[in-house]
Amino acid sequence: MKTLLVPVDFSDATPHLLRHAADFVRDISARIVLLHVTEPVATYVPVGASMDVLAATPPPLEMENSHAQQEHLEKLATPLRAEGLTVETVAIVGLAVDDILDQASKLNADYIALASHGHGALYHLFSGSVVTGVLKRAKVPVLVIPSHKNT
Repeated sequence: MKTLLVPVDFSDATPHLLRHAADFVRDISARIVLLHVTEPVATYVPVGASMDVLAATPPPLEMENSHAQQEHLEKLATPLRAEGLTVETVAIVGLAVDDILDQASKLNADYIALASHGHGALYHLFSGSVVTGVLKRAKVPVLVIPSHKNT
């Protein structure tokens, strides 16, 4: 059975992404693996006049609880399963691009489907883009689903 890895961020783009992912897996008889990666937050720690460092802080309490993230994924998976689709869920803490690609490799994913939030070039200049990072390094086809507020 083929595998479609679907990283989700629980944003408003998620339902739109899941509708397209469900249509895609129906057409190719595949399973969906929903993945949520919680990224640790880096903080600036002044050490001295010339020695400043960035330190990773633990995720906020509500994000640290992987059980809550897993529950949220299960809520997303339930309607898909009700449609007869095979759906698995994975919640981890790490770096989004690295862990999406790592999970794709571990799961032998045939495809990755991501939502594009449609932020502008200036946003991507300063913050980067998970979609761009995955597209540059993925070894499997990547489906990019634009998130339009009107769809």
